Amino acid sequence: MKNGKPSRKEKEYLRHRHEILQTALELFSQRGFHNVSMHEIATASEFAVGTLYKFFSNKEDLYRNLIIDVSNVFLSSLMSTLATPGNELEKIRACVEAKIKVFMDNLDYVRLYMAETQGVSFNVKTSLDPEIRDRYEKFLKQLACVFENGIKKRLFKKFDPYLLAVALDGISNALLFHHVEYPGAHPFDADLIINIFFQQVYEKEDLRDE
Repeated sequence: MKNGKPSRKEKEYLRHRHEILQTALELFSQRGFHNVSMHEIATASEFAVGTLYKFFSNKEDLYRNLIIDVSNVFLSSLMSTLATPGNELEKIRACVEAKIKVFMDNLDYVRLYMAETQGVSFNVKTSLDPEIRDRYEKFLKQLACVFENGIKKRLFKKFDPYLLAVALDGISNALLFHHVEYPGAHPFDADLIINIFFQQVYEKEDLRDE
């Protein structure tokens, strides 16, 4: 890489890697991780099996990289919204909206993740790769800081900021996973999540005044 820009060879490497991961994601989400072989991924992505092993040591390594890549995009998007201008409620609303968008844009990944972790009953932290878990923890702490600032300004009631972050994340996860399992059964948006959560947290009586 020269002057911070990838070379033609590096761009080609990244493009091939992306193509392999996207093909694997489609196959995994349709049939499950254990029902797909490296040979099938190679055939579907139009690469030789040996080429796949130049990128990934085995199927488990491919899967781990797939989860890490999508999770990093997901968490980076959420964390960036918390650093934008605005009051604390606006930042949290933007974060929830971003979460819904990224979630909906990556439904194949979500379905795969749910299939491998048996739906909404799993413990998010214990089911994640250590690298993703550390990034997820940073997101929760950043969200907790937003709540803490809101509490100091008397925008929110005095609850443990970290637990508020965990609770909001849990509520949004539950509604999003329900949507994947039962699409269209109960339409929802960021406003619904915000209102369900903030009825007990927000100091003002009516959120519609915002």
